[in-house]
Amino acid sequence: MSKFKYLLIFLALALASACTEQVDPVEVVTERAQARWSALIERDFIAARTFYTPGFQETTPEFDFRVDMERRPVRWESAEVESAACEENTCEVRVMLGYRIPSAPGQISNLGNTRPITEQWIKIDGEWWFAPD
Repeated sequence: MSKFKYLLIFLALALASACTEQVDPVEVVTERAQARWSALIERDFIAARTFYTPGFQETTPEFDFRVDMERRPVRWESAEVESAACEENTCEVRVMLGYRIPSAPGQISNLGNTRPITEQWIKIDGEWWFAPD
């Protein structure tokens, strides 16, 4: 066999291997969860909404979602996805969330806090989505 034929066989096998390679759900969900929180911190609520389940998006208009987010008394200031534990179609994501409550009385409004939260992500039609409570 010529070197060219070996090269074609190698390329065909490499392509077939790449097509069947599984994407790590932990990596995908971690990236999507971090992107959702980054949008929330930037107060880009329309971008954040795109990470919610299709059912949520169908039943919650953009305007209503944005207004709900803008009216929340909490101001998110930081978020770091610490871990994700995934099964076949669900992932539990732990996020360390930094926040403050500007509407709190007096000096308390300037105080910030950090706490861990846990959120659920689900796989629908091959895509991972944030599933609100």
